[in-house]
Amino acid sequence: MKIDIYNEIDLDGQLEVIEQVYEAEAVEKGDFLYLTYQNEEKERVVLKINQQECTMTRFSTPKSVMQFLSNETSVTQIATPVGVQILHVVTDFYQKEGNQVTIRYALRIPQTGQDLARYKLRIQWAAS
Repeated sequence: MKIDIYNEIDLDGQLEVIEQVYEAEAVEKGDFLYLTYQNEEKERVVLKINQQECTMTRFSTPKSVMQFLSNETSVTQIATPVGVQILHVVTDFYQKEGNQVTIRYALRIPQTGQDLARYKLRIQWAAS
């Protein structure tokens, strides 16, 4: 199976677009679809998807978990060059249609309430 990840990142008005395609394994358990792939850093990534939410787990050091639920805020920790940062994941929009998920979210600095970056993420999957 192929997974296509399209991500528009807005860093203070600077727009960056990243498109990645990976080979993935798909497993259905209950009403969740699990997509597993290896990213360019050779980390295993698991996407757990259903109609209401998506959880992205990166098996990095430390492990990074981001949860996306429409109009909800969750907390994540992300390894950066200056150490591990605790950030809020503020999801404005989440929609699953067929073999595609669309998510709009911001990573927000909890101490200041300032957005570090805003994202428009689209994940599509199909048999290869």
